[in-house]
Amino acid sequence: MVNAEEGEEEEEEGEAAAGEDCCGKCKKRVQFADSLGLSLASVKHFSDAEEPQVPPAALSHLQSPPGEERDPPPPGGDPAPPALLLVPDFPDVGEPTAERLRRQRVCLERLGRPAAPTDVRGTVQVLGGPGLKEVTVRYTFNEWLSFVDVPAAPLPPDPPAERYGFTLCVPPSLREGSALHFAIRYRSAQGEFWDNNGGRNYTLRCCGCPGGGPAPPAAAPPPPAAPRY
Repeated sequence: MVNAEEGEEEEEEGEAAAGEDCCGKCKKRVQFADSLGLSLASVKHFSDAEEPQVPPAALSHLQSPPGEERDPPPPGGDPAPPALLLVPDFPDVGEPTAERLRRQRVCLERLGRPAAPTDVRGTVQVLGGPGLKEVTVRYTFNEWLSFVDVPAAPLPPDPPAERYGFTLCVPPSLREGSALHFAIRYRSAQGEFWDNNGGRNYTLRCCGCPGGGPAPPAAAPPPPAAPRY
């Protein structure tokens, strides 16, 4: 005969087991609510054709504070700095003669005029011959403390000369009064040859042109001795 206490214990154990079995099958869910009992977050899915509307209150936090806003420039303020051009600082002797080309084997043909402030373009003539050829332009912006070699690309020939074109990229940090120096190197089966403007290198001066044309270069002390190619 089962007494009352044993019956109560069996009932409690059965309820505990049922609770454990229920908890094992059911997932716990936690939901956060504000002071009014409303959900703190809501999710809305938009289709590709819909454009979500951002509340003005949210956009106001993305705007710069009044102290960081820039005032518009006053009328009649400082004018924009003049445009800069790279102006050749060597005489234009025209296209190389046949005698000069035979003597040097490589000659500067011409530069684009006026030289663009963002790059320098030009053409080169070399004396044709058998075998592989390589034409490069060596240039510097810091008086030959460092330099860059740029390969020239072949162009339609003009017998007996072969023609090449080149482009020199100009850094945006170039300032008025600075200079670009360059020389041309030609390698072939016959050897290595240079056109360095008779030992002086080819030089372009960075000049302002407020009136629409190139201004004369600003007076400056002579640069330090530079290597000649």
